[in-house]
This record gives sequence, structure tokens and C-alpha cells, in this order.
Amino acid sequence: MLDGSGTSARARAEAVVGLADLFTIGIGPSSSHTVGPMRAGYGFAEAALDRGKPASVSCELFGSLALTGKGHGTDTAVMLGLAGHQPECVDPDAVPSMVATIRAEGKLKLCGLATVPFVEGTHLIFRDDCFLSAHPNGMRFVAHYADSEPYETFWYSIGGGAVVEGGCEPPQTNVTLPFAFSSGAELLAVGAAEGKSIADIVRANEAAWRDDGETDAFLDSLRAAMSACIERGMRGAGELPGGLKVKRRARDLHARLIARGPRSDPSLVFDWVSLWALAVNEENAAGGRVVTAPTNGAAGVIPAVLRYYETFCASPSPAGARTFLLTAAAIGFLYKKRASISAAEMGCQGEVGVACSMAACCSSICAIIMA
Repeated sequence: MLDGSGTSARARAEAVVGLADLFTIGIGPSSSHTVGPMRAGYGFAEAALDRGKPASVSCELFGSLALTGKGHGTDTAVMLGLAGHQPECVDPDAVPSMVATIRAEGKLKLCGLATVPFVEGTHLIFRDDCFLSAHPNGMRFVAHYADSEPYETFWYSIGGGAVVEGGCEPPQTNVTLPFAFSSGAELLAVGAAEGKSIADIVRANEAAWRDDGETDAFLDSLRAAMSACIERGMRGAGELPGGLKVKRRARDLHARLIARGPRSDPSLVFDWVSLWALAVNEENAAGGRVVTAPTNGAAGVIPAVLRYYETFCASPSPAGARTFLLTAAAIGFLYKKRASISAAEMGCQGEVGVACSMAACCSSICAIIMA
């Protein structure tokens, strides 16, 4: 066996997860195939340098990463991660030139510090003939040293941009949540017993990691990134990358909607919501800055419904947007703990289904829990 055992359902259900595990700012086109591998490459590079200066490093991609990785930019993501870039900070517009330089020179600077040879096909291998047992999205990294044993480790991209090293169990934490829940029934019971809304419960649990001010700042950064993604998507023109010659449509749709009447016209609600979701999806496909909500593949749903709240609902406010995201997160936690948000495990339709559930709960489950 190349790797350890798979993730158990019990370990998932008992895992402690928070907002930062569900919503992260990264780049497209895929949270599991782009964001995750970039984080894995970065984590491996740091660990490899802690052991000395490597003479060379290599990465093997397995399963779904190998089969669909080229279309999802997994090769680009691994190279960027090894070179010290992270999805939250890397400039999407600079990515093509950075990758072109690595390919032209046949080398990269590990974490921006130590130059090592890096040639695709030799140091980055797509193993489309092999699946690892722990998870469909597996990677094996190896660092070789001149005067010591090689350092080898496995990483897994488990969905939504999250990665784990070694076996595929969720990382352990000493954090204790005041209102822990692992099912919808438990969430409803906590709300009824404490007289709290879903958003109140999630906010109280987030205090285990940070104070309310920091949580609000994090939520505001997510909202700002989602809004900016919509605006960029509505301005984008031309064809999407990938070789299929798919033309971006959001810009033209936006112009047609503007011509039809004011944005506040209730008869156009569904057209606007569809436009906003499409704008995000096209920006994601183009490798732009997006928020995993809970994944890149489903990234358009939450921003579109949030923009609906801010455009068509009476008296929208920053506090209302925070409540929306906190409530949606609670439902995302349940899927992450009891099922999956990874398309490699349950298909792309599953990703979008999770996002739709997260968005829908804001108008339905909140009313039930406070009844």
C-alpha cells in the first residue's frame, strides 16, 4: 500500500470545524484540484526546508488529481505552492508569467529561498493509473538531500481547499466548542434549549478561535471578496481558458439586464441572481479570485443569493450579511462532518447541492429554530 487508511465516518463527525475551514479566499478553477494542491505544495516545501536544503523535490499526483488535473490547473498549483505562494495571497494575473518562468528555466525557488531543479514529467508526474485508498485526491511529495535520507510524505486534498498530511483523518484539535453539534437534530436542540438562532450558535462557537470583532472582520472580508468576484465576472470578456472555446456570457447578460429596467424590478429577480452566479462561475473558470462556498465548483451560489439580499430585500446591512454567512456555514458544517463537500467523492452536483442547501437555510431553518 502506498498510503494509510481512509477517513472514517466517525472521525469526520467528531471533527471540530469552523468558518475558516469552510470559507476561504483562493483562486480558480477548483478548490480541491487547485487551492488544495497549492496549499499542499507550500506545506511540503516548508517541511522539506526545515530538514535542510534539498538537492531536488518531486510530486506525484494520483487518482482524480491525475485524471483531471491538467484541466484544473493542478500542475500550476503544485509549482506555485512549492515556490512559496498561497492561494489567499497569490496574484491571479501574475500566475501565467510565474509558471512560464519555472518551465522555461527548469527550476524553481523552494518557498522562494532554495533553488532546485524542476522539470515536468520528471519532478511532477501524473499517475493516472493509480488511486490511493485514503482519498481520490492524493499526492506524494519527496525531497532528496545530498547528505541525508529522503523526506517523503503524502498529502490529500479533501474538498473545499482543505488538505491533510499523512493519513486522511481530519486534523485533531484541542478546541472545545460551547455549543457543539454534529447533526441537524442536535443543532435544532441546541437552538431550542439556549434560545439562540443558528447564526448565534455559530458565532458563539467561533469565539473558541477568535473574538467577535475578528470574526466580523473575517466575515466582511468574505463578503467583500464575493462581491468583487461578481463585479469582475460581469466585466470579463473573451473566451474562458481550457481549449473548448467557451465564450464568457456574464458581461453581455449584464448589459441586457441593465437595458431592460432598474435592478430593483422584482420581475427580474431570477435573471439577476442567475447573472451573479454565472459571473462568479466564469471568474472561477478563468482562474480568478473566489471564495470557496463551500467549494470553488459551487462558488457562485452563496454570493448570488447574498447579492439578492443586498439588492432586493428591505434594509440590508453588514450585520445581515454576517448573519447570512454564519447561518449558511452551520449547514455546510453538517455536510463536511457527516457527508462530503468533495466532488471527487460525490460529484459536482453534490457540491452545488450543498451550496444550495446552505443558501436556502437562511430563509427557512432560521424561522423553524426560533419558532
